[in-house]
Amino acid sequence: MESLAKQQAKIKPTPEEIIASSLGDNEQQNALAFLEYCKTKKISYPWSSTNRWNMKAKGKSIGYIDIGGERKWNTGGSWYVDLDLRELSQYEGTIEKEGLSEFVCKYLKPCITCGSCSPSSTVKLFGKEFPNMCHGMIAYIENPDADTINSIQKLINIRLAIPQGTPNRPLFDPATNGLTRVDNKRRISNVSDMDGNYNENMNFLFDGSYKQYFYVGPYGIYKTKENSHDIVFALDEPAQIMMYGLVTSLRPDAPPSWTLYGASSKNGSWTLLDKQDEFPKPVTNYTEKAFSINTPGMYQWYRITFEGKWFIVSQVHLYT
Repeated sequence: MESLAKQQAKIKPTPEEIIASSLGDNEQQNALAFLEYCKTKKISYPWSSTNRWNMKAKGKSIGYIDIGGERKWNTGGSWYVDLDLRELSQYEGTIEKEGLSEFVCKYLKPCITCGSCSPSSTVKLFGKEFPNMCHGMIAYIENPDADTINSIQKLINIRLAIPQGTPNRPLFDPATNGLTRVDNKRRISNVSDMDGNYNENMNFLFDGSYKQYFYVGPYGIYKTKENSHDIVFALDEPAQIMMYGLVTSLRPDAPPSWTLYGASSKNGSWTLLDKQDEFPKPVTNYTEKAFSINTPGMYQWYRITFEGKWFIVSQVHLYT
């Protein structure tokens, strides 16, 4: 007999279709009211997995809607709103001003080892420490009533108001105005690590597209447990790079630290050009942050060494 997951993967049901057969009258009313709010805010909610829909708006994944007991921590006859707070956690002042800090603290979801991701960590928020938190900073709310839905909507409204780019229209750092950006696709080649190893993951940093990204973490074909990641690349001819930029991707999981070097040849002496110990906050999706090189030189080879166990970067920009 075909599993429910396979059945739904074929037809991709809407949550409205599942609500009618899974929830009681009161929960149906609340769930449908929340979906109406999503429609007014132009938040789509395409099917993601069994009885689970991904809320998306303005290029952002806001969270998920779950219905029923298909996921191992859910109970039958219930519905859930699963909010991604990674970006929102950088806006504590706004959340407190809206009177939502206690609400967020109440519904923060601890790690239950649902996947093979990085170990849980302690998060500091609103002056409090929350141990054993999911990497994704999730608020998980079961059967929200009308007042709770109102608070959820306020949080989502804050999230939607945060400026950010999209894969088609990233936000560029105005600090680079007046400089010329190197054409990654035409001028950059020989992408590899220090040992000459290459994979497509590295090339995503220089492919000119923001729809794919260099990934470091515990999932997929590029999963790694390494903490240091060398990316070596060459220009078609030597150039004096005055600034460089890192562009975030679909999540605010930026590299925590990195170092940029220049050299005349891959096997030559590497000169330290810049070192950053923190990605500037706030970190928002598809947004460039640019960094000055205080002592630029004429180099044909460059190397950026990222440190960290979980981050994504969609593009590296170089400016002359």
